[in-house]
Amino acid sequence: MRIIKGPAIFLAQFAGDAAPFNTLDSIATWAAEVGCRGVQIPSWDERLFDIRKAAESKTYCDTLHDALRNCNIELT
Repeated sequence: MRIIKGPAIFLAQFAGDAAPFNTLDSIATWAAEVGCRGVQIPSWDERLFDIRKAAESKTYCDTLHDALRNCNIELT
């Protein structure tokens, strides 16, 4: 890689039960609004990411990537 893109943020420190930190769409929108270009998603937090579903469904993974791209956020 020749170009470093950023900044990015690890969502585990912000994920919670209250909006905007309780769903991937809303937390990705928030991250973009505060200037982030990428997010790391904690694999153990099912509010944001279902690791079992991701292991079984390419469609689920594609939907996740599309949702992040719609917020102008990349998965890092």
